Amino acid sequence: MNYCNALICIVFVPLLFAGSLLAENQDFVMRHEQVLGTSLELRVKETSAATASSMEEMALSEIDRLVKIFSRHDTTSELMRWQQAPNGALRPSSELIAVLQRAEHWRLQTGGAFDVRAAALMDLWNEAEKDQRSVSDLDRRSVVQRLAQSPYELLSPREVRRQESLPITLDALAKGYILDAVCEKLGANFRDVHDFSLMIGGDLRKIGKLPLPISITDPTNSAEGALPLGTISVDRPMALATSGNYRRYYEISGRQFSHIVDPRTGFPTGEVQSATVIAPSAMDADALATSLSVLAPHEGLALVESLADTSCLLILTDGRQVASRAWPKLENARPVKFVANEAEEEARTGLTVKFTLNRAQNGGPYRRPYVAIWLEDADGYPVKTALLWMLTDQPGPKWHRDLTRWYRNDRTRKELEKTDLIGTISGATRGPGAYEAHFDGTDNAGKPLPNGKYFLCLESAREHGKYQIIRTEIELQGEAIAQQELKESTEMSKVSYEYVPPASGPAAEEK
Repeated sequence: MNYCNALICIVFVPLLFAGSLLAENQDFVMRHEQVLGTSLELRVKETSAATASSMEEMALSEIDRLVKIFSRHDTTSELMRWQQAPNGALRPSSELIAVLQRAEHWRLQTGGAFDVRAAALMDLWNEAEKDQRSVSDLDRRSVVQRLAQSPYELLSPREVRRQESLPITLDALAKGYILDAVCEKLGANFRDVHDFSLMIGGDLRKIGKLPLPISITDPTNSAEGALPLGTISVDRPMALATSGNYRRYYEISGRQFSHIVDPRTGFPTGEVQSATVIAPSAMDADALATSLSVLAPHEGLALVESLADTSCLLILTDGRQVASRAWPKLENARPVKFVANEAEEEARTGLTVKFTLNRAQNGGPYRRPYVAIWLEDADGYPVKTALLWMLTDQPGPKWHRDLTRWYRNDRTRKELEKTDLIGTISGATRGPGAYEAHFDGTDNAGKPLPNGKYFLCLESAREHGKYQIIRTEIELQGEAIAQQELKESTEMSKVSYEYVPPASGPAAEEK
């Protein structure tokens, strides 16, 4: 099993906390990178700057405390020390006991489809992929037999005895538990704040009754700017989590296998492409999303229907969407596009730019960069902006000029075209990761661009970081351009572009 939470896009108002904001009640969104190895967003409604800052500080402090209990990457964490100690030599804390108890609950509820020792099977498949060989049936069966028995026995509220020695990984519950614990602490200490939400890497815990819109991403199209499947709106306290196998897989001898492995068989799963769960607690939503990625769809739906205040949306590998009865209505829904064979998918025409936003070099938290990607004509005029990431509300706009070239050129463009790109195409800043921008062959007004010489520009600027620009000349004619690698910068790596000319239309006819 693996725990991917990339399908959720919370539609937040992109405000950055700053001490200069007035003290009257307003909304705040505070973002941090590399929290639990991913991104964090805390949204607080109708409060003061001082209160929002205090909530942010308390949330980060509580996360740091709990990481020292649950981390599997830190050999000094309580989880790792407990596993390494002789049985009974180290009594777990109440926090660790709570997660271990819930893990065993879900193992029994799912008939073994959920298991905190599943990493032992994933190790077999990782090794098989590395060596490009089949997974040994003997090794697979050996691990599956060990998983058939309980990993530990709960002797008392403070005592746990391990039954066997396979490593225990609590990733599929610990992040949810941390979300729950942080939100409960914030609620207890800030009783005047009635509505807030915390999201860590796609897992969400919401407190309060104000509506929160959530876009569900199409798992078959993760490119930047791709249309979502639809949007749900939730107006009650709840938690949400997603698991899926659509981005990662094992590739052995030319065959691809899901990276989510069924603990009951030791084989990769294949029916569910993604599972999104709404539940009363983030820990249960986390465990259920993982379980539904393993269980057969009818088994998963039956389990969810038996639980109070719980619902799910499954997207199957054949493109079907299957929802439980209580799943919120998906507004502006559209069908999933399913391609059985990537070679059968029609090539997308236009210019595609791929890049990766790098993590902070010091490994600590950092401010997300502003990024602009655009095309200039031979005279340096910005004919098309494909991507613009920045803060559009105060105090964000004053920093737009840090994108020096884009900002200067866009002032000229704005005077001529009488349109404001900041208000129409800009999006929120993004955290580290791989992204894709696409030029469809039209200018900012939607008219076809003529063939000729252009300059592709990628510009980035970050508070307490560096300003950098990548600018390269390209010829867009009637011929395709195979993938071209570009020089990397401190902020961006794995930068490349490729071009597929249109089969027909004005640009093709000019040739």
